[in-house]
Amino acid sequence: MLVVSACGSSSNAIEVGRTSLDREALNDWIIERGYYGDADAVENLDISLGVIQQFIEFEALVDLLADHEVVPSDTDLESAQEQLLENGFESGSPVIERLKVWQSALNLANQFGSGVQAAYEEHAHLAGHDLCTSHILVSTRQEADGLINSLDDGADFSELAITFSQDPGSGSQGGDLGCVTTGAFVPEFERAVLGALQQLEVIPEETVIGPVQSQFGFHIIRIDEVKPVDPPSFEEAGQKALQQLVEFATMTRSISLDARYGSWDPVIGKVNPPSGPTIN
Repeated sequence: MLVVSACGSSSNAIEVGRTSLDREALNDWIIERGYYGDADAVENLDISLGVIQQFIEFEALVDLLADHEVVPSDTDLESAQEQLLENGFESGSPVIERLKVWQSALNLANQFGSGVQAAYEEHAHLAGHDLCTSHILVSTRQEADGLINSLDDGADFSELAITFSQDPGSGSQGGDLGCVTTGAFVPEFERAVLGALQQLEVIPEETVIGPVQSQFGFHIIRIDEVKPVDPPSFEEAGQKALQQLVEFATMTRSISLDARYGSWDPVIGKVNPPSGPTIN
């Protein structure tokens, strides 16, 4: 089910659960998925990071579902290929085989069968928290990094939120978002908080994580209180179960990335830009 490529290289550029790609295969994937065959995609940092992020999320989900015997049959794969072709993909595309697996996994997950329920229930404890947080929202990563440096130097979080946050509601309250159940925030925000709660064995008081990028900008998040609760049942989660399965997958799969492409942050669940020169 999982395609492992080894195009003449002994080292892997990316590994997600059972799946791995070497540099040549990963570069080809970025080119095909980024600019549909434009080799410049590999040199475009935003495109390559976005493609790698998508690769990690889908492969992690496939890997998690496989643990519970939610594995596409040949018929499932054929149906998925038909869907992809109807949506404009070409049968000869070098990425079609892997995309078939992704589409099949999504189709099976959306049926919410017993294996999907078992996958959710095994990991539901990871969502067994109300999210008690504050945040500062800004437009750019540079602004967020600057504010994090200020916090490291002893600046007051609430004062920074009042002065700089672009969220008018919470900003005027020093960034306070209160305590809410999972599903109330955008996925990137929720995944970062749950990732911190899972990755850090002890959460110091007022732990700060970020920057976390979402559709609204860049969040600097402070965890104000750790408040365990009973997680939603599979039935209660409903359509949100699939989103949470993706979150659980990236929190529990083994994920590694060649430093040329960036680094995987297991807390916020995102690929960070490389710290040195870009891919060559």
